[in-house]
Amino acid sequence: MTMPRLSCVSAAHPYANTGTKPDCLLPLPTVAIVGRPNTGKSTLFNRILKRQLAVVDAAEGVTRDRHYAETEWDGVPFILIDTGGYTPPSESAELAAAVREQTLIAASEADILLFVADAQAGSDANEHELARIVQRRAAPVLFIANKIDDITRIGLAWEMPSYGLGDVHPLSARTGFQVAEMLDALTTRIRKMKPVLPEASAPEALSLAIIGAPNSGKSTLVNRLAGEDRMVVSDLPGTTRDAIDTIIQYHGERIRLVDTAGLRKRRLGQQGIEFYSTLRALNALQRCDVAVILIDASQGLTQGDIRLAQQAADAGTGVIVAVNKWDLAALSNAVPDPTLKSDPDRLADLWAKEWTSRASKLTWVPLLFTSGLTGRKAVNIIASALKVKAERSRRIPTPELNATITPLLQRSPPPAVKGRMVRLKYAAQVGTNPPSFAFFSSHANTVGDAYIRFAERLLRESYGFIGVPLRISFRNK
Repeated sequence: MTMPRLSCVSAAHPYANTGTKPDCLLPLPTVAIVGRPNTGKSTLFNRILKRQLAVVDAAEGVTRDRHYAETEWDGVPFILIDTGGYTPPSESAELAAAVREQTLIAASEADILLFVADAQAGSDANEHELARIVQRRAAPVLFIANKIDDITRIGLAWEMPSYGLGDVHPLSARTGFQVAEMLDALTTRIRKMKPVLPEASAPEALSLAIIGAPNSGKSTLVNRLAGEDRMVVSDLPGTTRDAIDTIIQYHGERIRLVDTAGLRKRRLGQQGIEFYSTLRALNALQRCDVAVILIDASQGLTQGDIRLAQQAADAGTGVIVAVNKWDLAALSNAVPDPTLKSDPDRLADLWAKEWTSRASKLTWVPLLFTSGLTGRKAVNIIASALKVKAERSRRIPTPELNATITPLLQRSPPPAVKGRMVRLKYAAQVGTNPPSFAFFSSHANTVGDAYIRFAERLLRESYGFIGVPLRISFRNK
């Protein structure tokens, strides 16, 4: 099967091993914030956006991926990119190299660089090395001396080495001191560039969040779909800490992929980076059309996977369960019969039966079996998600609904409570995204959850709604 054309937001970074560039879907000028760790890059990122989008913490190396957001200043729109610090973090040499590569990719993509230095801490060898790399770039650079909290400390900025990067811009990302002046200088540079193209405002066909436990392969899957190493990928669990957006193109349609931090079971001691990363991952459920719950096939189905799918359903988003690392499924200890390990079809049936048994309230969720590493059926996730989104916005005409569902419910009314018979009058769809239905009857407050599930089953048998949670209520006429 031929892989459909997928094009990534990063127009300056070529596809791996192809030498060709993807279509540019974000022609706005791009501004990358670079520097060594803990100089205040993410704080400046949030300050410019006027909202807490990037995780900020006193610990070094919190930002590990490129983080994109669209913003504007003085009527000039641009894309702002937050990056990880150029100094390798202490957790792993492999991870350090990946973070460094991400910083260099962001620098290669950007039209303008914001080189952020800590005016209070002074410079070091890593900062000098990054400055030499930046000097070789053709893009303009604004040299920023951060942590100048007020006018009394502004002398620290003039004591810093300029690295040949031009005039220094003293400011405080934390307090906002002189950030406006820096943005004025930035937008002056942007105005001298080529005009903004109108394609940047193209509508999105789908917003797709990738949700799952730590190390389930979320970033690997996003990289596979995007056609480039957009996310830091490592064997260390918890590598992704923010919800990161990537825009791709599928058959000419704009798709937003949201990679999220791995969600662990909540515990009382959860705090700091882990706490905010969890909040951002759960917030991604609120702003997406469809959530892909990614399960590690080598670990088997866990109660945490079922809980994540239920959380997505409760948020009203479409839900798809993707069993990832299918190339390693045969190694799972959850496979009791050795003969199944050489029969992928029977193994998939076993997974489907286990899902139906353990997630009995979520049998409407489709299961896909994929591998982000090998690319096995990865693109099927996009195609399936587009179908689920269409189902989520589907509306059933009231006459058709009453001709189909109302007679079935009238033949099997809910049990009487204290001699009060529930008589169904009519039904109507009262909303979409997710589909919401109201059944008008007498004594509606006596209708129990079991009968509501019965009504939901009838709706699904008649109209499908695969991958879509339904909202059903009984109301007094």
